[in-house]
Amino acid sequence: MFGNAFQIAKVRGIPIRVHFTLLIVLPIFGYSFAEEFSTHPLSWGMLAAITLFVSVALHELGHSFVAIAKGFPVRDIILLPIGGIASLARIPERPRDEFWVAIAGPLVSLALCGSLVGLGIGGALLRWPELAHFCLLLGWINGSLFIFNLLPAFPMDGGRILRAALTRRKGRLAATRIAARFGKILAILMGLLGWHYGAPMLVVIAVFIYFSARSEYRQVLVQEMQRQPPPIFQWMWTNMRRPAPPPPAPPPQGERDVVVSPPPWERKSPTRAELKPDDEP
Repeated sequence: MFGNAFQIAKVRGIPIRVHFTLLIVLPIFGYSFAEEFSTHPLSWGMLAAITLFVSVALHELGHSFVAIAKGFPVRDIILLPIGGIASLARIPERPRDEFWVAIAGPLVSLALCGSLVGLGIGGALLRWPELAHFCLLLGWINGSLFIFNLLPAFPMDGGRILRAALTRRKGRLAATRIAARFGKILAILMGLLGWHYGAPMLVVIAVFIYFSARSEYRQVLVQEMQRQPPPIFQWMWTNMRRPAPPPPAPPPQGERDVVVSPPPWERKSPTRAELKPDDEP
């Protein structure tokens, strides 16, 4: 799906890749940011666009570092025009692990927001208006990313936090269904807003959220079906997994008589039949 991406860096063994579409839209982001500055607008605009995606990479590294600490390897991080994706080799299934991996990214965005706002205030006090505006702008964006990612819907981090909170009471599949349903509702609302206000990027993000939420639920559904087969096939599953019974043990060599029971329709007492060893004529 994201094969057209190339590596630009590696942090603690985690490859950071950039999708080719990001290179296409990056000048568009820079041009839109340029309108916020009065002196050297294109330079400040491009710097703001690059810093934005550096912030996204740091957000995903927050997920990745906690995942590695919890024992979940990270394949890579891919930066896209609509955000970033950290690909884990295994998805955490314990609610506690999933909560900490999910919350780590928004906490990084919140820390970046606070740091940039502090730098912006310092720049304003030092009478560096462009630097102050740059830091405050990126701080506001990171604060928005923090709030947006905490929405309780897949595939945002808030959806994974919601699933972690509901898994203990409702089970992983039901919790995923609820978070995925919220994700679809959010995607439809975002798509309608993007269509109404003429924001194509918002429509693209809405489509991505909708199909990602559906894919997440189907993935968990397949995992649960593999662990617990449907009840109609339960007896087949049990018989396939049941070990074969051991062969009957041969009669003892010293035993010459065995008791033979009569058929159930006969009301006679058991008779005795004499067994002879094979070596007798």
